[in-house]
Amino acid sequence: MTTTKNTQMTETEALRADLELTRQHLADTVQELTRQLNVPRRIKESAASAGQRAVQAAGTAGERAKDGARNLPARAKGMPATAREHPKAAAAVGGAVALGVGAAAWIVGRGR
Repeated sequence: MTTTKNTQMTETEALRADLELTRQHLADTVQELTRQLNVPRRIKESAASAGQRAVQAAGTAGERAKDGARNLPARAKGMPATAREHPKAAAAVGGAVALGVGAAAWIVGRGR
């Protein structure tokens, strides 16, 4: 009889352990689905990431502009040649960048 009881307890323990693993797996799945379906949070994360990339790109562009200005002749240091040749296009690009940065800041600020 002792052998039968030990076998039954071992089977019961194995079933309980399997049940616990299944519960944990299900809880992890539900948590992942909840994270993926939380659209406002994902938008905030995406906007924050875009803002960081924009800041990095602006810093890189600023450094390139400084380096380029050092290598230009004295008469051309005021603005890049492309901007002098196409002032409306340069203004449009600047406006678009400002609009994008402003929109990203607004989206991030709305979530607070």
